[in-house]
Amino acid sequence: MSLRPAHAFLFVLALIVGVQPCFAQTVSQKGMGMVTYGWRLSAVQRQEAMKKAEVNALERYIANTDSARSQMFESRQAEFASHIGDYVLDATVLSEQRDKGAKTYTVVVRATINTTRLLNDLGAGAASANKIASQSHEMLTFLFVARSQSSVQKFDSRVYKRADVDVSASRHTDEGEAIRRHDVQTSGGIKEHASVRTVSGGSTLNKADKVQWTVAQAGEINTAMTGTFANAGYDVIDAGQVEGASNGLLDIAKIRAAYSTGNDLPSKLMYQTTQGVHAAGIKLLAIGTLDVGLPDKDPVSGNTRVFVTVTGKVYDVSGRFARTLVSIGPVQYAGLGPNSTVAKTNALTIASRKASQHMVDELANRGIH
Repeated sequence: MSLRPAHAFLFVLALIVGVQPCFAQTVSQKGMGMVTYGWRLSAVQRQEAMKKAEVNALERYIANTDSARSQMFESRQAEFASHIGDYVLDATVLSEQRDKGAKTYTVVVRATINTTRLLNDLGAGAASANKIASQSHEMLTFLFVARSQSSVQKFDSRVYKRADVDVSASRHTDEGEAIRRHDVQTSGGIKEHASVRTVSGGSTLNKADKVQWTVAQAGEINTAMTGTFANAGYDVIDAGQVEGASNGLLDIAKIRAAYSTGNDLPSKLMYQTTQGVHAAGIKLLAIGTLDVGLPDKDPVSGNTRVFVTVTGKVYDVSGRFARTLVSIGPVQYAGLGPNSTVAKTNALTIASRKASQHMVDELANRGIH
């Protein structure tokens, strides 16, 4: 039976769509596994060593992300090991070593890890999506500002020098007299000795540079962080809305102004900020800075590179006093691009996403969702 041209076209199109692959992010990571054996090494024991090496590859990869994920992986390692085939797409044996004296077999593999699925499952924890959706979500607001150096005042070193001089002297006098018939002769001599001791010293006083920052609003920060917090199950409330409901205690303009001259908010302003968020009925406040460095050239790709340094904290403001739940940084992230503008945008996006994910992971370790 032949197909009409139109039907044949639709059939081919449906076939193409049906076999369209789903792309996932992958990384290559080494892993090592070792087993002990008795009289002889069996195929089952070899397979066990391979599985241990693949699990070790997952562990090594997670260890390079952040401490919060490492703790979550460690607490659920048996669960991931039982489904290792879901996360390791393939594994190539790099080396094998059999110690007949110690009766041990060691294998080193290079594993291709499906990081998308691994991180999704690690972030979701043991709860299902329906279970997470049915839980009450904590309300969270965040205020991270992007800063770049506008001026740097350097101070010359203040040098203080001191010299102490001790002088000691001694004098010895000899006198003599001779009387003759018609003459009287006298004679004398003086011997003098002096010594000088000098002790010198001093100090140099260096004063820290005075840095002025230009604080700018960056849409990349809001987009990336809102997405991360929302995907983790938090009810994200825009800081501008919280300001209006804070009884005048939360002042975003004052916060931006304070961050233009220092790395920390004055204690009074910080207290008013946390009390204002509390008055608005929000439990969690994430606040901090993303400092944009000067562009340079990436030695590998030749593109323009910009580093962003992230520092921040997450507070629980539900009580009378704010409690620090998470502290991050200073940690640096880099972005590349054909020019400094693109590199800066990429760096802010990457830094915002990774920093907020780190905060989400730390909060999850505390059982806060």
